[in-house]
Amino acid sequence: MKKIIIISFIVFTNCAVATMLPYAIEENNKKNISIIEKYIEKPYEINGKWFYPRDYKYFEEIGIAYLENKLKNGDETTIKEYYHSEVFSGSHRSLPLPSIVEVLNLENGLSVNVRINQRGSYSSTEIIHLSSSVFEELEINKENALVKIQLVSSNESFVLSKTRTFDEEKKIKEAPISNVIIITDSKIKNNEIKVEKYNKIEKIQKKQYEKLYLCIATFSFKKNADHIAEEFNEYKTTVKSVKENEKNVYKVLIGPYKNIDSLIMDLNDDIFNEYEDLSVYII
Repeated sequence: MKKIIIISFIVFTNCAVATMLPYAIEENNKKNISIIEKYIEKPYEINGKWFYPRDYKYFEEIGIAYLENKLKNGDETTIKEYYHSEVFSGSHRSLPLPSIVEVLNLENGLSVNVRINQRGSYSSTEIIHLSSSVFEELEINKENALVKIQLVSSNESFVLSKTRTFDEEKKIKEAPISNVIIITDSKIKNNEIKVEKYNKIEKIQKKQYEKLYLCIATFSFKKNADHIAEEFNEYKTTVKSVKENEKNVYKVLIGPYKNIDSLIMDLNDDIFNEYEDLSVYII
């Protein structure tokens, strides 16, 4: 009997945002698996919306990061690890568990690697929840921030063991930056003093974007984009032509916004509830 392998199959319509559907192929078609991402968990539903965890070959996403407020120190995560706010950890809707992602604060250019060990952030705009230690490292002084996340590695074998003091969890946090060590030797002239820097990285803070938009949807045909744009005539809406995957597509954009707070204020409007493909778009 031939084995059945579950993969994701992309159905293209007039809308460039593809719908992800489970699709079975026979084992003798293995060559397709290398170019199509495989499902790694059973698809699940939250508030009427379906999510499909996958074994991503590449993953990058821009959106809003929120402070983790559902887990308390000592709570078990989705994969039975123990949460602690001093560990660089986060939650995501579809990345493999566990995964390591780089989180970049787009407001200042600071970044840090974060361990994804929890399911959460069930939105294409609210893309990740982060522990308070990550917010501190990225110098975020409120409960949300505009970030970019990028997959570094996934499906590691290491699993946290149970502990009361959380010492083992804290070891996972990136090692602190060592102090600059100056080798002083009476035989070395002043202009020959050697300086050793261990993982010392200068933090150059700089905003990583010029304009901030909310993308309502992406289409292959401009007439479809124009039709949706008319529904948002009370907002400052534009249709922008961009190139994605070597094809021209049309994005319906609202903005530009002054900051992430003003974008979040618009997201609270009920008019956006029926649009599942909302995303954050920056230039």
